[in-house]
Amino acid sequence: MQKNNFPVFHTFIEANNIKKVLDHHVSEMDSTELKKIKELSRDPLIIKRIVKSICPSIYGHDNIKEALAVALFSGVHKVVNGGQRLRGDINVLLMGDPGLGKSQFLKWITEKFDRCV
Repeated sequence: MQKNNFPVFHTFIEANNIKKVLDHHVSEMDSTELKKIKELSRDPLIIKRIVKSICPSIYGHDNIKEALAVALFSGVHKVVNGGQRLRGDINVLLMGDPGLGKSQFLKWITEKFDRCV
């Protein structure tokens, strides 16, 4: 669904009881988390570490995993009405023989990353 050229993602929660425990936002990282992220950003093997962490239950297929990683961390920024900036949509097409694990890759990605559809 789109509203004023801005994608709107619906939140759906099915639960018997919800209790708010703590407000925690990504922008409220403590210094140790920030330090760890900066440390990882300087790691020369960070791309291999990210690729290795994608769908670890499927052996090999590093080229597919790398393509998915690039799709997750890239995108052309758009400026929509009102000056709001957001990352542009990225589409991924996986083609291959049956049994390659294409559906498993995409299912894993959509489970781990909230903005994936």
